[in-house]
This record gives sequence, C-alpha cells and structure tokens, in this order.
Amino acid sequence: MKLQIKETRHRVVVYTLTGLVALVFLLAVACGITGAMAWYFAHTQKTITTPMTFDRPFVSDVTAGDAALNSMLVRSLVNLRLNVTPETVDRQHELLLSFVTPEARSEMKKVLATESAYVKKNGIASVYSIEQEATDPKTGDITVGGTLRASTTNGSVSVDLPVARQAWRLRLHYVNGLIRLEAFPEVSWSASFNADSSGKSL
Repeated sequence: MKLQIKETRHRVVVYTLTGLVALVFLLAVACGITGAMAWYFAHTQKTITTPMTFDRPFVSDVTAGDAALNSMLVRSLVNLRLNVTPETVDRQHELLLSFVTPEARSEMKKVLATESAYVKKNGIASVYSIEQEATDPKTGDITVGGTLRASTTNGSVSVDLPVARQAWRLRLHYVNGLIRLEAFPEVSWSASFNADSSGKSL
C-alpha cells in the first residue's frame, strides 16, 4: 500500500514538473515571438506626416522615406542656404551644417563661411525660387533648378544684382530617422530643365 502511494506521488511530481517545463518553454516561445513582432513592426511601420509648412504628406519609417519626403528635405535645405539676409545667414548656415555628415562638414563649413561673409559685408538679401527638380535614378541625388534674386540692404553694392538661374545638386540620405547631407554643390543647368512636359525644348 505504501509502495503504491509513493509511486503515485512520484508520478504526480513528474507530471507536475513536466507540465511546468512545458509551460516555461511555451512562455519562452511566446516571448520570442512577441519580441520579434515588436522589432519587426517598430522597424517597418509606416508613418504618414504632413509638415505644417507643406501642403502634402510624406510616408516614412525608421529606415527610409518616400520621394515626397526627399523633395521636402531638399527644399528645406536649399532654403537654409540660399534664402538668407545678413541677420539670418549665420543661424541658418549653422543649422544646415548640423545635417552634414562628419566627413563633409569641414569643407562645407569653409564654403558657407565664405558665403556668409559676403552676405554680411554687402548687406545681401537673397531669395531662391525652385522651379525644377530632378532625381538621378542611379545615385538618388536630387538636382534643383531655379532663380536667385538678390538685393543689397545697406547700399554696399552700387550696381543692381542680376537675376541668376542656378542649379544645385544635393546628395542626402534619411537613415534611422536622421537626415544626412553628403554634398551640396552648385552644378551646371541641366538640359532637362529646358524641356516641357512633352520633352520638347522650351
């Protein structure tokens, strides 16, 4: 009788331990699946955003954004560099530099310092209006074309400043939610900017 009771107890203990081990295993699997799903959704979930200074939305996640986002970033960066006055140029160029990659920051800082000195010395107020925009499918670089209008606010320049057509190429990336500007040179006016929607030259 005692032997049967002992065997029964052992059997109950074994069943209980087996059940607990199985439960722990299932909990571990469930936690793993939950963690994997959380990581997946955190890195792939799309967010639709409409900035208050633009009239259209863009779609992004933590790794990338769509073409609308790239266009908005380009317009914002161009505005920081070219739409300046003697009072705002240093602040805007400093903000622009905050987006530049460490590798390109030193050279960009020298260029912007030269532009800033010219603007402040001659009291230049400039407005750049973007009229064209093209994306290189191979590199992802975005080239904008437009008209730069400038005037002097202190009379340091005795002649009227000419209206100039200028084109600028921006190489930027949106990585892990951060904007990275690698290049921002002035380039020659693209022939594609002189064509209408049908491809004919204007």
